[in-house]
Amino acid sequence: MEQNEEVIQQQSPKEENEGTEDELVEEKRESSSEAETDSEEEYGAAHLYSSNENWIKGFSFILSDLISSNFYRLKVISFLSWNRPKINFWTVDEYRCAAPYDEDEETTEEESIEEDEPKLKYKRLEADISELLKKDAASAMSVSDRFVALGTHNGDVLILDFDGNLNKRLSSHVASVTDIAIEVSGEYIASASLDGKIIIHSLFNDTKPQVFNYRRPLKCISLDPDFHKKDTQRFVCGGMSGVLNLNEKALVTPVGWFGQKQDTVLQHSGEGPISAVRWKGPLIAYANDEGVKIYNTQIQQRITYIKRPPDSPRADLYRCNLTWRNETTLLVGWANFIQTAVVKEYAKHEIQPGRPTQYVEVSTFRTEFIVCGIAPFNDMILVLAYLTDEIVQDMETDDPSQHRRPRAKRPELRIINSHNEEISTDALSLHGFQYYQANDYELDYFPSEDMFYVVSPKDLVLAKPRDLDDHISWLLERLRYEEALSSLQEAQAWGGSKIFNLTDLGERYLTYLIEEEEFIKAAENCERILKDNRELWEKWVFTFANLRQLQAITPYIPFEKPQLSSTVYEMVFAHFLNHDHKALLYTLTSWPPSIYSVQNVIVLVEDIFEKEQNNQTLMECLAELYAYCGQPDKALEYNLRLRRPNAFVLIREHGLFSAIQDKVLLLMEFNQHLFKGVEKAQDEEFAKLNPDPNKPQIKIKRKKPTDMQAVQLLVENTEHISISHVVRQLEKEPSFLHIYLDALFVKDHHAGYEFHDRQIELYAEYDYQRLIEFLRSSNYYTLEHAYKICEQRDLVPEMVFILGRMGNNKEALMLIIGRLNDVQLAIDFAKEQDDDVLWEDLLTYSLDKPKFIIGLLENLGGANIDPIQLIKRIPDGMEIPGLKNALIKVLQDFNLQASLREGCQKILVSDSVAMANQLQKAQKRGISGDDLTCSICFNLITKDVAADSVSSIIIFFCRHAFHETCLLTGDGLPNPPESSGRMLVGSKVRHTVLLTSLSKPPKCPICHDSEHTHDKQQKEMKTGVVKTPIRGFVRGHSHGGSRDDDGMPPMVPLKL
Repeated sequence: MEQNEEVIQQQSPKEENEGTEDELVEEKRESSSEAETDSEEEYGAAHLYSSNENWIKGFSFILSDLISSNFYRLKVISFLSWNRPKINFWTVDEYRCAAPYDEDEETTEEESIEEDEPKLKYKRLEADISELLKKDAASAMSVSDRFVALGTHNGDVLILDFDGNLNKRLSSHVASVTDIAIEVSGEYIASASLDGKIIIHSLFNDTKPQVFNYRRPLKCISLDPDFHKKDTQRFVCGGMSGVLNLNEKALVTPVGWFGQKQDTVLQHSGEGPISAVRWKGPLIAYANDEGVKIYNTQIQQRITYIKRPPDSPRADLYRCNLTWRNETTLLVGWANFIQTAVVKEYAKHEIQPGRPTQYVEVSTFRTEFIVCGIAPFNDMILVLAYLTDEIVQDMETDDPSQHRRPRAKRPELRIINSHNEEISTDALSLHGFQYYQANDYELDYFPSEDMFYVVSPKDLVLAKPRDLDDHISWLLERLRYEEALSSLQEAQAWGGSKIFNLTDLGERYLTYLIEEEEFIKAAENCERILKDNRELWEKWVFTFANLRQLQAITPYIPFEKPQLSSTVYEMVFAHFLNHDHKALLYTLTSWPPSIYSVQNVIVLVEDIFEKEQNNQTLMECLAELYAYCGQPDKALEYNLRLRRPNAFVLIREHGLFSAIQDKVLLLMEFNQHLFKGVEKAQDEEFAKLNPDPNKPQIKIKRKKPTDMQAVQLLVENTEHISISHVVRQLEKEPSFLHIYLDALFVKDHHAGYEFHDRQIELYAEYDYQRLIEFLRSSNYYTLEHAYKICEQRDLVPEMVFILGRMGNNKEALMLIIGRLNDVQLAIDFAKEQDDDVLWEDLLTYSLDKPKFIIGLLENLGGANIDPIQLIKRIPDGMEIPGLKNALIKVLQDFNLQASLREGCQKILVSDSVAMANQLQKAQKRGISGDDLTCSICFNLITKDVAADSVSSIIIFFCRHAFHETCLLTGDGLPNPPESSGRMLVGSKVRHTVLLTSLSKPPKCPICHDSEHTHDKQQKEMKTGVVKTPIRGFVRGHSHGGSRDDDGMPPMVPLKL
């Protein structure tokens, strides 16, 4: 049998101090115990366990009363061990047991900790049970899905409903009832008593109860889960005798009678009293002084023995609590230990004959309290805890306080998760808890409803998990409206709350925020609370207006779904017009104009603008409003004054070109203003991308003045604003004129051609880098005028270009050589002109200049100069720096060229041979002559093989075919072989040899017809003979012209 044990032992020093503090408080309260009892009865109705909502008001009233008197305070205890949360105290008794409040005492760390929400809610069962327990005391309890059964010390079994009302009293015992077992169906109830009797009652019929007298005090009883189904009606019980008896009805007796009861001893005496037993399925768990054992009724074997922890208190001091979580998991709470036993099956190969087929895995951990009851809570454990302090009593002193029994603390319900961490701890103020011990409490539960009952001798309390309404109520009590609202919104997906309405709760939250003067937060929450309710929106907007907080809610006012009354929106505009013009502008641009009267707002704004003519914000508002109401001309006026980019949008959209025809200079100034802002932004971006000037710089694409909107507007709409009209207005501002004409030239080289002479001056003044580009691109300027301007400004490269364009190449070359002294530029100019005389002039001029000679030698590849002639013409004795390197480079270039030519020649020869071989091979292929026709007479070449004679034919390699008689005419030609039925091969060969041996062998008249007479003859003939295409390998698509045999003919499949 495998057994895993884990013992966790942690202590909290803080709890020891708190326990000592409680003791001191109890000593102070000794003399007034009777008064406390009266007070307890007086405030009993204010417990958390009250069944209706009046407990909230009662508790709040008492709490405020106690706190206002500064006599009692609520103490929150935080546990450190196992990450334990603090205890939640919910009854007036807690305040009475806490330490007195001292005004001079500093706020402790524990008091500043935020209170945690409890996991459970409580209800004290009043009704009949409160009166019954005044005369008697509870000793045992069991819960079913129909009722609660309570055993008393007088020997009664009380059947109660879930509210504590008495339904039935079963009085059969003469001593205390120690245990109660209820059958699964709720029909049978069994009780065990110290009088040694087991009594089983049937609640749904009047049959006489079954009484079993074991003559020794009994402590536990458990019924077979199938008690109501089986005739055996088995139960198991045990007590002070230490014997565990399984009682069942025998089906067949030795004498043949049915129904006689008999006992089977499952546990013999000798290991102490049987203190607890619980039956689940086939498994019976029971406890004695040695530990817990599990018996399987199916195999009739004990499958495990869980020893009591060796360092636990004596077994007779504290009751063992057993609870089955499910069919295979047993929860054990004994003294200060909690154990979880899981029953598992052995694998088939591990089963031994005569041994149990099951084993148990056990995990154990230690607690700092005594376990009075244990129950499963979802995937966690709910434990009824009893707190004790070890007090060493001095028996030799006469001080009565040393001999007094220590007062007990409140029992606690603790929720522990699977990691042995406490999730929640609630202290319960049961009646008379100060005088009870751990065995006086008991915990039982109703699994299907998660209802947990805690019983003490004088009290019965129901604990249930808190639901959504409890959670929201708890949050509202602590003014945590936002959390409550979020929880309620999330719960809408699965039905929401039964008590709270989302809108009502939201309005309560808004009211609370406004009372706390958190107007911005209240406005932020309006959207999710008010949603699309128009009436509520208007109500709260007017509420904010009355509080002069419209600026807080304006960003959240909806303008669709729902759309509010126009009065609301105009009220907001009026408020901002008097208090915040920027907010007015922002709101105007944010809201659509269809939700309010634009004319009404214009009137309001103009009234204020008359007093503040230079208020740019109001001008922006008027520009927007006039655009909304369809008056773009007025809007344009304000936009131009404000230099707003949307002025161009208005011009384009509404075609306001006539309005700006005489305002070109204003537009260009506006354009320059915008460009300065763009330049600044570009500089900032460049500086951001290149913080370190020593590193490689990242380039950005910069905008030019010609890219700005005003220039593009003028350039793209020349049909509305003529070019000459614009030029006249910009003559006084040459920089603006240059920007305009440059943009115009970029768009179309021919537009504004009459101003190209003027543009040369503008380019030379404002954009010299692009002057040469303009000179190259334009054909509309006067060369003499352009040369004069460049000469005045000494722009030599441009002068060289103009001279070249004028045809004065020699003067241009001399200008390059004389002024620029740039040999490379001179060579490039000579290359561009491609004039031999110019090259000669350059060579002649360079003979006395070593720099130019070196330049020519280094650029012989593109120069039209013979290197040998250049070298011969160099004067003797002239010192030329770098001549050796230049000559070496010339020779290297020559060798390279020779090597390249040789390689190309080899490749050419190789390719020619290969292609000639391919051509020869292709021409030697056979030809299908079925459809061949004579290219002269256009008759079929071949005849039927059955004919008496077959004419001789000649087919050239070009695939043109002829009758011999058609092709060869004249004397001296060999006679064709005689047609005597079947011609011999030898005669054919001899005839062919004779033809090829002629001094002038026959040639294809088609391929050698330079005048295309054959094609002309073919066109003139109008015969009905079908002209079939020539089969084989043919070059070209027509038969005319000379044949091109410089490559392989195209591959055409032969018809074989």
